[in-house]
Amino acid sequence: MISICIPVFNHDARPLVEELVRQAGALNVPVEILLYDDGSDERCKLVNREVATHPGVRYLEQPTTMGRAIIRNKMAREASHDLLVMLNADSRPNPLLLQRYLADPDVPVIVGGTTYSETRPDDPALWLHWHYGRARKALAPARRRPKPYLHFQSNNFRVSREFFLQHPFPKVDGCGHEDTLWGQLLAPTSTNIEYIDNPVENLVLERAEDFMRKQREAIESLKQLRQQHPTLATRLTTFADRYPKMTQLTEILPERALTKYLMRTNNLHALDALKLKWWITGWGLAISYP
Repeated sequence: MISICIPVFNHDARPLVEELVRQAGALNVPVEILLYDDGSDERCKLVNREVATHPGVRYLEQPTTMGRAIIRNKMAREASHDLLVMLNADSRPNPLLLQRYLADPDVPVIVGGTTYSETRPDDPALWLHWHYGRARKALAPARRRPKPYLHFQSNNFRVSREFFLQHPFPKVDGCGHEDTLWGQLLAPTSTNIEYIDNPVENLVLERAEDFMRKQREAIESLKQLRQQHPTLATRLTTFADRYPKMTQLTEILPERALTKYLMRTNNLHALDALKLKWWITGWGLAISYP
């Protein structure tokens, strides 16, 4: 009845798979786990090959990196069961994740949410990602429900396989926001997206330099997507559309000084200002403001 789809890239997925095998054993419905490696290095593959010994686990290695959207589409096509649970490999499920996802089987899309450790990591280089995750990613279901298409996240959700095959993830060049786009493309269909308290804990925090690099890459990806889909909206684009003059002022902000301040304080308002600067710089004329 449930196919759990987990793309993995350079991460030890064994603890996640072992916990899911345990949960599956407590259910009286068929469960399979698809773990597809997306071009990891050989050391990571060697570790994750061990999960293939578990009953009901299908481990497959891709020769090259396909990207999250494409590999999830592939897993959906090759899954055996009617319900898909999409997870990221760098997460820890709560003990009742699968049981809770069995409720309301007729709802096409259910999002379980994300949590971050309540304890701040010892390494100061990880504090920015930890603080950002707790403030911006770990939103309670009640905060997401009023705008279901704007708040979709793909790291932990359950979807009807039939529905997903009809509405696969769009191909996105670059890194980031393919799940943002997918959720908002569902708006014209009036698809019911339910948000429930069924979280996974994000286990991997990036050092501040890596986190900032990926944030900038995500902005570049968002630029491309916004040109292709002018109605695509995020927290950033909504602010930029509503306050164009204030957004344009960020161009004059000294990026090095702002970055140093952010690294020292982990102030997310400074991160917002940097994102606006990256968003507007170099293509302000391409953005149409009302």
